[in-house]
Amino acid sequence: MDFSKQFIIQAISVASNNLRLSSDKIEAVAILREQIMLCDNLEESIRKMKSKTELSKFAIKLWEAFQFTKSASIDFLRLSDLFKEHSHILVMELSNLLDVVTPEKLREIFNSMNVREEISVSLGYGAIKTELPSNFIASKMEYIEENQTKEDVERDELKEDLILGEVKGTSKFNFDDFEEVILKPISKLENLLKVLAERKVEDEELIPFIVEMQKNAEFSEEIGFEVLTEMHTIFYTALIKIRDKKIVIDRNLIESLRACLIVIVAVVRGKDVNITNYLNKSENLGRFLKINKG
Repeated sequence: MDFSKQFIIQAISVASNNLRLSSDKIEAVAILREQIMLCDNLEESIRKMKSKTELSKFAIKLWEAFQFTKSASIDFLRLSDLFKEHSHILVMELSNLLDVVTPEKLREIFNSMNVREEISVSLGYGAIKTELPSNFIASKMEYIEENQTKEDVERDELKEDLILGEVKGTSKFNFDDFEEVILKPISKLENLLKVLAERKVEDEELIPFIVEMQKNAEFSEEIGFEVLTEMHTIFYTALIKIRDKKIVIDRNLIESLRACLIVIVAVVRGKDVNITNYLNKSENLGRFLKINKG
């Protein structure tokens, strides 16, 4: 498999790990990966995806990643950081895509992309033609639409940037800054869990951690990272319950809080590892906190 395909497939995998996926959405991600893995011409496949209404915005982000992999000036010393940046940029558009397409719809779209159009080869006064597909007229219309999309790509991308810029009202997202903010308190929080397991902690010791995790939960939500938002919310809510003497500190609680930290680090650093057990343990704590919310 070539570098571009590996880069994009792994970026999609890391992005999907950031989302809460049902079995249907997991299947849809698998179909996306398979389409990219098996296509003969990745550049042309992404161009066709951009011409499909449901896939267009997601495909624009794929195109940015593809263009990066074809750059003659890739800084391989920063390749890991740049990969994480591209994978996190995919998160929001992948989430939006999975909300509007089913596995069946995705297969239907990809099948329409793979239909062979009429090929005519001039041989003197005659011509050899391939067998026409049954939906010949539709295929020709799609081809015209695709050509128009190619001509308008830069204008459409500029339009999208202007619209999103007005909504967000912020400068371009810098993943390095986000990573630094989110990971900065982790080691202190691990030490806090060790202290909680050994002795009683005064209220004033917990307050700075509660405030910081609340801010990071809001930051994660603003960027669109659902899993990170949830993990931070579970963690600071548990600290509030501990401060208010509403939950008992025991081994299960400490392990569940540590699981939240493990998920946060794995997602932010784009670790390609199975974190299902930690995620389940964190979510169980989240359900417990919600049930016992007073």
